[in-house]
Amino acid sequence: MGDVKAVFMGHDHKNDFCGNLDGIWFCYGGGFGYHAYGKAGWPRRARIILAELQKGQSSWMGVEKIRTWKRLDDEKFSRIDEQILWDSRLSR
Repeated sequence: MGDVKAVFMGHDHKNDFCGNLDGIWFCYGGGFGYHAYGKAGWPRRARIILAELQKGQSSWMGVEKIRTWKRLDDEKFSRIDEQILWDSRLSR
C-alpha cells in the first residue's frame, strides 16, 4: 500500500544496522543487555526512534519525519549513526 516507511527489530544481539529494501527501512535495535553475548570492546547500545508528527489546528496529524540513532553505554552516552529514514517534505 506504500504507507509502511520503516520496521524496527530487536534480538539479534550484535546487529544494529539499517538497510532499505524496496523503499522500506529495516533497522535492528542493537545489543544493550549485559546478560547475552556481545563483542569484546564493543559498547552496548540501544536504538532510539523518533517519529515527528505534523501538528494540525486542534490535533496531531500524520508522521512528518522518522529519525533514528544509537546511544552507547559509555561514559558520555554517546549518540552515533543518526539517520533520517523518511521525511514527508522530501517525498512529495
